[in-house]
Amino acid sequence: MIARFTTVTLALLVAGHADTLRLRNGTALTGSWLGGTTDEVRFMVDDRVQRYPRADVVSVEFTSNGVSNTIAPVAPVGPPPLLEPSVTGVPFMRGASGFLSLERTYAMLVRNNGMYGMGQSVYRIQGPQSPVRVRRGDKIVFVVRLNSGSDPRRFELYQLESRMNYRQTQPSMGGGRPPALPVTINKISEYTYEISPARQLYPGEYSFSPVDSNESYCFGVSY
Repeated sequence: MIARFTTVTLALLVAGHADTLRLRNGTALTGSWLGGTTDEVRFMVDDRVQRYPRADVVSVEFTSNGVSNTIAPVAPVGPPPLLEPSVTGVPFMRGASGFLSLERTYAMLVRNNGMYGMGQSVYRIQGPQSPVRVRRGDKIVFVVRLNSGSDPRRFELYQLESRMNYRQTQPSMGGGRPPALPVTINKISEYTYEISPARQLYPGEYSFSPVDSNESYCFGVSY
């Protein structure tokens, strides 16, 4: 009798005599079946309890009253395929059903000339609010695919101040980059990275932008 090797089946089976456990490497072990879980099976061999990964098991043969019954395990389920952006150099936000495009726009450098050119400067973006919104408490993960040799640290996260008809970064001195928020970077494939805020973002406007370009990928956090 051939049956599928499910968790329910494992829970109902009891130890038998002269059971045989067959592994994918060709090994056949004789002993007593002790049960198992979705991840591993337990088998008594020479009065010692052995544990084997479920994925390594081909079948279990139970012998009762001279009748041999075989249970074949379900093929192990692999991880879902990795979802990566098809475009390089453009960050996306990971959503429940795929990638969300951020508001792509350009920032303009505005300087307040001071003595010796060391006045404050900001980057301004048209419009007081981004049309791309997430809620406070949502898990925010940016996903970006880069070309070979590119550094994911070239993308930084900035908090924006909303004004009447524009948004702007925090002031910096002498035309330098504005202060960035801390992020964590996780490499998920050869060229793709996940970048997340290191702490929860407060409601407001934000930009996730490359440091070597005025391109800005904006979004907002709502209550």
